[in-house]
Amino acid sequence: MLLAIQNLIEYLNRNYIDDENLEKEVNIMTKSLYDPEVEKKGIEKGIEKGIEKNQVEIVLNMLGEGLDEATISRFTKIDIEKVREIIKKHLN
Repeated sequence: MLLAIQNLIEYLNRNYIDDENLEKEVNIMTKSLYDPEVEKKGIEKGIEKGIEKNQVEIVLNMLGEGLDEATISRFTKIDIEKVREIIKKHLN
């Protein structure tokens, strides 16, 4: 969407306005609205949240099947304290 806006402004500027600074300003503005580093961090955070949600689901399912905290920790490779934290947070 930002690329389309940028292209439109460049087209209008070249054909109707011819302001040397306008294209530079639009380019700076659109780059400030879309930052690849921000997108990368967002993706990483989303992945972390997905992993965390999956861990919660697995821990609670295993607990529901009658497994104890130590067994859950051993099979999932999740630290025992994290297992206890998940259980406490979601069952209390």
